[in-house]
Amino acid sequence: MKKFSFFIVLILSFLLGQSQFVRMPLFYPQDSTLYSPNTMSIVDQDHVWIATQRLDLSTNHNYMPFPEALTTNDGGNTWHFYNIPATGTPLLLDVEAYSDSICYYFVDDFFTGHSDIWKTVNAGSSWSKKTTTQFSANYGDFIHLFSKDTLIAIGDPADGYFNIQITTDGGETWTRVSQSNIPAILPNEMGYSGKSYSAIGNTIWFPTSQGRCFKSTDKGYEWTVSNVDTSFGYQVPTVRFSDLQHGIFYCYGIIPIRYYRTFDGGETWTNFPILQNLFAPGISTVGGIFEGFVIAAGDINFPNQSYIYYTTDFFNTLTILDTVLWSSNFIYFKDAYTGWLARSYLPDSAIFKFTDVLTSIKNKPIVQGNIIITPNPTDQSSLLTFPSEFINENKILRVFSVSGKLMKEYTLPANVKSIELNAAGYSNGVYIIELISDTGLNKINRWVVIH
Repeated sequence: MKKFSFFIVLILSFLLGQSQFVRMPLFYPQDSTLYSPNTMSIVDQDHVWIATQRLDLSTNHNYMPFPEALTTNDGGNTWHFYNIPATGTPLLLDVEAYSDSICYYFVDDFFTGHSDIWKTVNAGSSWSKKTTTQFSANYGDFIHLFSKDTLIAIGDPADGYFNIQITTDGGETWTRVSQSNIPAILPNEMGYSGKSYSAIGNTIWFPTSQGRCFKSTDKGYEWTVSNVDTSFGYQVPTVRFSDLQHGIFYCYGIIPIRYYRTFDGGETWTNFPILQNLFAPGISTVGGIFEGFVIAAGDINFPNQSYIYYTTDFFNTLTILDTVLWSSNFIYFKDAYTGWLARSYLPDSAIFKFTDVLTSIKNKPIVQGNIIITPNPTDQSSLLTFPSEFINENKILRVFSVSGKLMKEYTLPANVKSIELNAAGYSNGVYIIELISDTGLNKINRWVVIH
C-alpha cells in the first residue's frame, strides 16, 4: 500500500490546478474490435503496466485474444506493446509489476480454462513461461508480488479447494498451499480475476462469488474466511483495504450496489448505503491518505458518463473530483499524485491520467517523537531510529527526493526499531524520509547526502 506524506502533498498541491483526469491515447489497432485497459499495475509516476481486454462487436461482444503487454516509461506520453508468446486464445487476467523491467502476467486460455504465468526481466523484450500444470485444471484469478521474487497466484477451486500457489524464487518453483490451511469452499464458489483483491504488507484479502472474504496474514500460507453476505447469490466482488483494519467489499455491475465495511480487518462486515444512483463502481485506495479511497462509477440516468468521488474518512463524506465520458470505471491509484482510469470499450480506446494531487484534511494520529538520523548529513550511511509510537506497529519506510520521486521503500515488521540507510547510489542533496504505520501513524524528517 503506497502512502505519501501530507507534507509533500501540501507542497505539490500549490503547484497544480484542480483535480482532473486527462485522456491519453494508447494507439490500439484500428480494427473492428474494441479494447479496454481494465487491469493495471503502477510502479511509479512514470512506469505503468497494463493488461488489456478485447471484445468483438460482430460476435455479441465475445472476448477475443490479445496477448499484448502494454507499458509506458514516461508517464503515458508514449506506450509500448510487447507480445507474450502464449498459445490458444489468450486473455490477460492480471498483471503485477515489480519495476520498469520485471513484470508478470496471468494469461488464461479462454476456451480451455488453462492459465499460465509469464514473466519478463527485460522490460518486455522477451518472456518466459513460469508455470506448467499449476493451473491446468482451473481458471486463474489474480497474482500479487510480496517482494521481488515472492509471488502468490490464486485460481478458482481445483480438487475441491482454492488453488493457491506460491513461489519464492521468481517463478522457478511453485508450492500449492495445503487444503488443510484453507477454509472449505461453498457450492459453486469461485474467485474473480484481476485486481479484485487487496494486500498490505504480508496480509492479503480476496473476495468470492458467494459473498465471502478470505484473508491471510503470512503471505498466503494460512487462511481464514469471513461471511460478508452469503444470501445475495452469485456476485462479481471486489475488496479494498486502506490499512489493516479499514476495508470495503462491493459488487460490480449490480443495481443497487451493495457496499459493506469492516473496521476490524475483515472479521465482521456491515452493509451501508452510498451512491445508490450509481452503478458499476471501481474503487481504489490512495496510498498516504489514511482511510482514503477514490470511487469511479456510472450514473443510471447518464450511462456514458462516469463520476469520480474521493473520501478521506472511510466513505462518511464524499467529494466529487471529476466527470469523464466513456470510462469503464476501473480505477487505480498508487498514491496521492499517481492515478489512472481505464477507458471503456471503444474503437479508439484510450486511458485517463490523473494530473493533480489529492490532499487530506483528516486529522491523523499525532506522533510526538522524531525520526532520529545519525549522522546527518552523511557521505556513507546513517542510522534511522524510529519514534516509540512505531515500535509495536507494522510500518513502511520511504525515501523521496525533494521533487516527490520515490527512491526507496522498505516494509518493516513491528519489532524493528531502526534501520541503516546507505548513501551510495544517492546524489548529493536533501531527501524526505517518511515513516508510516498500518494504523495511520505518520512522521517525516530530512536526510542530507553530501559525498
